[in-house]
Amino acid sequence: MKTHTIGTKVTVSAAALVAAFFLVTAPAHSEDLNAVYQQGRAAFYQGDFAKAQQLLTRVAAANPKHPDTVRMLAYIQANHRKVDTTLKDQYATVILPKVEMADVTLAEAIEGLRALTKNASNGKVVPNVIVKGEELGQRKLSLSLANIPLSEALSYVTQLTSSKATYDKHAVILTTMADTVTSTAETTAKPSK
Repeated sequence: MKTHTIGTKVTVSAAALVAAFFLVTAPAHSEDLNAVYQQGRAAFYQGDFAKAQQLLTRVAAANPKHPDTVRMLAYIQANHRKVDTTLKDQYATVILPKVEMADVTLAEAIEGLRALTKNASNGKVVPNVIVKGEELGQRKLSLSLANIPLSEALSYVTQLTSSKATYDKHAVILTTMADTVTSTAETTAKPSK
């Protein structure tokens, strides 16, 4: 009988030890989750949406109904898709030996860059650049560059015409800065339902 009592005490002690382990580790886990949330929140408000999404997804997995986390993840998904840099990387590999343009329209400059790129890459790369808006296509610029990657040449062109280049999967889309500001304002000014 003593053996049975000792066995029971050992079993009870083992159960108490397991319960104590979970009680001790549970608060540490929730503190870690709170730290992950705070890091994700900070990244969100700093504009680092990739990092914020990674961290907040971990929080949402543990607490799918956390309102701030759900809201921030919804905003990221709706407004900040992952940038596909493969086209930009491809354009960065094409080096244009000489770019000379004087008082040309943006549309003419893009056609010139297409021809120069085709020659520099032996026909392997032909840039697909879409200019949004007739007014933007008529803006004038002059450019004199040497030994420059196509991606940087496009960057200079956008700076000189006060436009913005957005790299999509298959094309570079040039828009006016006013279009970009209007689009952002419309996104942030949508009334809540």
